[in-house]
Amino acid sequence: MYHGGTNGMGKHSALNECADGKWAKDCLIRSYDFQAPISEYGEIRGKYRMLNMLHMFVADFGDRLAPMEYVEAEKTPTKFDKKMLRYCMRTDGKSGFVFVSHYQRLTDLENVENAEIDTGIVKFPKINVRGDVCFFMPFNMPLYDITLEYATVQPLCKMGDTYFFASIDGVDVEYKFSDGDVKNDAVFKKNNTQIVTLAPDKAMYLRKLSGKVYLGLDCDIYEDNDKILCADDRGYSYLEWNGNEFIEHTVYRDFENTIVTVNKISHTPLEINPEYRHELEIGGKRELTWYRIVVSSDKGFIELDNVCDTAQVYADGELVADEFYYGVPWRIKASLLFGKECYLVTSQMMNDFYREF
Repeated sequence: MYHGGTNGMGKHSALNECADGKWAKDCLIRSYDFQAPISEYGEIRGKYRMLNMLHMFVADFGDRLAPMEYVEAEKTPTKFDKKMLRYCMRTDGKSGFVFVSHYQRLTDLENVENAEIDTGIVKFPKINVRGDVCFFMPFNMPLYDITLEYATVQPLCKMGDTYFFASIDGVDVEYKFSDGDVKNDAVFKKNNTQIVTLAPDKAMYLRKLSGKVYLGLDCDIYEDNDKILCADDRGYSYLEWNGNEFIEHTVYRDFENTIVTVNKISHTPLEINPEYRHELEIGGKRELTWYRIVVSSDKGFIELDNVCDTAQVYADGELVADEFYYGVPWRIKASLLFGKECYLVTSQMMNDFYREF
């Protein structure tokens, strides 16, 4: 799933996947979000930004990466080993990339201090690998008119004679070139090649659009009809690379934060369709709690942080949104609710199903 969506409603029943319909499992009736990189309402999530960094790299350097062979580490840790560095490489025998994945689901890996990575072609300086990080680093990488012997940063994209890289959390930035020169500046020139290094929290907002490089200032930008737009409703600023430096642009838009009021009510305000009620009680009979929701405008999103098993929102008697609770606030477009009589119903959280939060 790359972009979530919202299921339509059939003439005689819902159209979701459900066990009663001979499917393998019960899925939500309306939501088909699946925590995708782009949410069902078009919001950009962190995983989209991480994927974008990879996609830019593949677009500009995929012709180098694709023919390279996979080479695993000299020693491969078992799933029970929390201390050993998990890494591998792709190489053509002269150049390549080292990939590090310091993450394992449901496991807290120990920090690896002063890790030594020797590709057999190039030896990297010692690095510290801490926390849940995944990254890759180049060696003997041809640039515009120089060769990068190694760099402790992740390549992103290029534009003409300029190459963009992202630094790695906890790892000191170091560029070493084939002539032995070492640099660690954020922006510098080596011969006719220019290198720009962005911090990880900035690099996630870098975009390459129609051959040009832009950097959203804490915002997710995209291009439509030759205009640079933002994925949310607020005003925004972004930088455009002109070949020598970033030039700032600001777009002003009126925006008023939506205020949401959620009040618990003691009565049942509407009759629930048996099919919808089943969703609230998939694991068995549960106590239901009702709330009245009022939103102040149709702008942006509201957050519902009720701890529960399943939640549903009704607007003017119609089921417009639903969610299985997975430990984070539920975000819904305010426009679904504004100007309507809206209710939230939640089912009791119980310890009769598997969860990871």
